[in-house]
Amino acid sequence: MRTARVTAVAPAEPESCIGRNRELWDHWTGFHVGSDHYDVKGFLDGRSSLEFFEEAELGDVSGRSLIHLQCHFGLDTLSWARRGARVTGVDFSPEAIVEAGQMARLADLDAEFRCAEVYGLPAELDGRFDIVYVSFGSVVWLPDIARWARAAARLLAPGGILYVAEYHPVVHTLDFDDATREPVVCYPYFDRAQPITHELRGTYTDSADDVTESGYTWAHSLGAIVTSVLDAGLRLDFLHEFGSVWFPVLPYLERGEDGRYRLPRRVEGELPLLFSLRATLPEAPPS
Repeated sequence: MRTARVTAVAPAEPESCIGRNRELWDHWTGFHVGSDHYDVKGFLDGRSSLEFFEEAELGDVSGRSLIHLQCHFGLDTLSWARRGARVTGVDFSPEAIVEAGQMARLADLDAEFRCAEVYGLPAELDGRFDIVYVSFGSVVWLPDIARWARAAARLLAPGGILYVAEYHPVVHTLDFDDATREPVVCYPYFDRAQPITHELRGTYTDSADDVTESGYTWAHSLGAIVTSVLDAGLRLDFLHEFGSVWFPVLPYLERGEDGRYRLPRRVEGELPLLFSLRATLPEAPPS
């Protein structure tokens, strides 16, 4: 996916931006289902879509209730179902939810999928889940990170876990120079109310390269994400950062012998590309 700053002023209301983003993801879903990037055939043949560290960090999920926020068309949700979790996936895109239901049927896996925004989750879900799961490419699409953390916390049963596996916020500050093929810092790192307006050519997959659409994202620093989780009443168990990723999320990343992508060797220094966070809702004190 190529992104470029657009000079047009973004809508003042976050709801307008979210509505435009919903249209974007509705349109993208069909391309994604058919892309090599998501490899639906491989998934249906038994491949897990989870990153190598997720299963170890979250642990045994057998018999545990798990809700996946911003689940797209459900491959990560269903990967946890294969590991024995009782899963619910939520996404604001109606097209994605339709595809997620179809994917569950094709994979012969039990799953519930709901079309809802993170900020507008129905009250009957409150306190129902052992695990709230958030996966890659989610929080950048949300305007209010504190509200996100509160929404996640209210879904958890006492002792429940919020587990986030995400692109590091540093990644979202970077673009690249066409002439030099070098990383360039183009976008804000620290939180701000105003969205970043993008012109998106293609999607981040290997399909629809001739499609150009607009969308809106929001900057959330790692400090803001962690603080929002703590302020929502959760206890931080760990925060991990990783210097590699499974695909070239930035075009100048180089593939190593282990198959993972990192900053090119010609670039001095390192940058984190992914992070994971686990936090626990404390058990209610005895009465």
